[in-house]
Amino acid sequence: MQPIRSFVVRVYRQGRSGFAGTVEDVKTGQSQPFRSTVELWAALFARPPKAPRRKKPVPTSEPSAD
Repeated sequence: MQPIRSFVVRVYRQGRSGFAGTVEDVKTGQSQPFRSTVELWAALFARPPKAPRRKKPVPTSEPSAD
């Protein structure tokens, strides 16, 4: 199951038959412009960038102070 993603979509009318706008990913703040329904769909359903994997810290064996 994929995590839920939230977007802010701004749509601007251009003339009688056109429109354009931006899609902003709420979590990352990244914004992507679009000028057609195909570009809007691509912006909404593009795979989110994977977060870099964090390496687990390597346990160190320190001498105990007895």
